Amino acid sequence: METQLTFYSIMKSFVRGIYVMAVLLVCGTLGSCSKDSMPTLEEGLVGRWEWQQTATNGKPALTPDNTGHKVVVEFDRRGRARFYQDGALVSAAAFSVRRDMGGLGQPSRHIIMYRGYQNNQYYSVIGNRLQLQDTNGKLLAHTYIRVVTEVSAQLPTHKTY
Repeated sequence: METQLTFYSIMKSFVRGIYVMAVLLVCGTLGSCSKDSMPTLEEGLVGRWEWQQTATNGKPALTPDNTGHKVVVEFDRRGRARFYQDGALVSAAAFSVRRDMGGLGQPSRHIIMYRGYQNNQYYSVIGNRLQLQDTNGKLLAHTYIRVVTEVSAQLPTHKTY
C-alpha cells in the first residue's frame, strides 16, 4: 500500500519539525547557561589590583602620590589574598566570599571574609575597578584598578639561507 501525501500529513510533519527544532533550541540555550559557565562571586575578584585611593569622610583622599606607597592586593583562585606594599609582601590570608542579604528595602552586598583577621570587607567589581569598604563601620572607601599582566609573544626566528 502506497502512502499518499495529503495536505494534512504534510502539515503534521511540518509542525512536528518546528516543534523538534524549538525544543532543541530551548535545550541548547539552557545548556549554554548552565551554572558551571556562570562566574562565581570569587571569579570576579580574582586577579591583581593596584590601589588608587582611599576616600575618608571629610578628609583629603589618600593616594599613592601623597602617601609615597604603592599598594597591590592579589586574589587567587585558591582563595588566597596577598597584600604588597612597595613590591614587598606585607601579609597574606585565606579568604572566602559570601553574599550579605540586605534588610528590607536594602540591596544585597558581597563580603570578603578573611580568615585570621578581625575585619572583613564589602566589595564590588565594576569593569576593571574594585571598590572595598571595611565592614567595621568606618567610612573608608578603597579603590583599586585591575592590573593587566602584559603578555609577550615571542615568535621563533627563522634563518633564511
